[in-house]
Amino acid sequence: MEQVLRIGVVGGGMFFDEIIGPTLMDFQGGGFAGALGSIGMSCFAREVAGIRVEVAAVGTRSRARGTADRIRSEFLRCFPETPITAYYGDDCPHALIAGEGLDVLFVAGPDHLHHAVILDALEAGVHVITEKPMCLRAAEADAVITAAARTGLVVAVDMHKRYDPFVRHMMTHSLPLYNRIYRVRAVLEEPLAVATEVFQWVEQSNPFAYVGCHWLDVVAHYMGVKPRTLYASGARMLLENWDRYVREIAILRGRDPATFRRRDAIHAWDALSVNITYDNGMRGDFDNAWINPAEFEGAVNQEIEVYGVLGRGFVDQQDRGFRETITGDGSRTRNPAFGGRVRGGSGREELYGYGKASIAAGLLAISRVKFLGEKARDLAGTYPDAPSQHCVTQIIEAATVVAERNDMHFRERGLAPVTAALTEDRTLVLDPIAGDREIYRRSEL
Repeated sequence: MEQVLRIGVVGGGMFFDEIIGPTLMDFQGGGFAGALGSIGMSCFAREVAGIRVEVAAVGTRSRARGTADRIRSEFLRCFPETPITAYYGDDCPHALIAGEGLDVLFVAGPDHLHHAVILDALEAGVHVITEKPMCLRAAEADAVITAAARTGLVVAVDMHKRYDPFVRHMMTHSLPLYNRIYRVRAVLEEPLAVATEVFQWVEQSNPFAYVGCHWLDVVAHYMGVKPRTLYASGARMLLENWDRYVREIAILRGRDPATFRRRDAIHAWDALSVNITYDNGMRGDFDNAWINPAEFEGAVNQEIEVYGVLGRGFVDQQDRGFRETITGDGSRTRNPAFGGRVRGGSGREELYGYGKASIAAGLLAISRVKFLGEKARDLAGTYPDAPSQHCVTQIIEAATVVAERNDMHFRERGLAPVTAALTEDRTLVLDPIAGDREIYRRSEL
């Protein structure tokens, strides 16, 4: 019997065009077994080599932009013999799940909507690969973890920084040489266009949740530490006054302000800084923003630095060695290790890199359950699964609440004294001005 993974995708934005779409197109054309070496799982290549990947449907909210139809046309151009259906509307996830007999749902919509769609898919008996963050609240993570365990289905999270070869080498090979690690410093900053033109939902999330989750996952996965105390504060200057600054930026770039997708005030954080003390005494400092100027040399600014008693390691995207200058584009650094292109035997460009590797990890886990007879509960640690994201989500929720309270107190009193205490089962916000507040306690679902 032919082994097929029918995949539906909810969301068709920037990351779909850059990574998800090209990856699924490659896997539909030649399977995913060839990508397993990049995640250290080539031992399964023979067993999954015959599994066919088939993108059956794509759904997006807005019909006016025609994104789902564009994606459908691109897949039909390469695979005219394989039907693919386009869905639209706020309810498209439900329609897509109900109407396509899917094996896998890829969730790539707004951060704050992930968990509801994941739960709908699990209830329908469909495995899930979701973009990060899995959830924004710890109680939501509990619900996903419980539903995945009850149904025996896989929930894989696209935490691709786990598979960055530079980061992975430092975390797996170098850390023992540094002896006891006492500090981690991590930065990930997205371009201004993400917050002002690409995403319309930035007010429902924040830059720490959106990209800081990558470094939280790396630290938790490779170092096995748990958060115990947290402080968070941030900046709200550019986006809150976007209706004023957009004119200045447009003039500097020689653009008509009317061509910017958003011209009103955007009530969202510019940047967040989160400081964590872990259960082993290690300090973690995480800085995230989504207001990097378009003129910045890299697609993003990302770095991670690990300090130990006997050594120190530092991975910086801009120091990886590929710089180029192109007339009209200026000097830029590129990161083909994430999403490089190569002209393949198919006659079209194929994708390689750790962005693709992360999706392969999810498909392998799903295939091991669906076709190889393994249990999802036995695959812990082999891919970014739902339980691994609980502490990530707990930190995101705590940092959001602490930063909001510190911002409020600073505006009112010039003070920012709020912190949080965390255990695996509880998050307590410690506020000496307004009073302490428990924002999370593990429920018995």
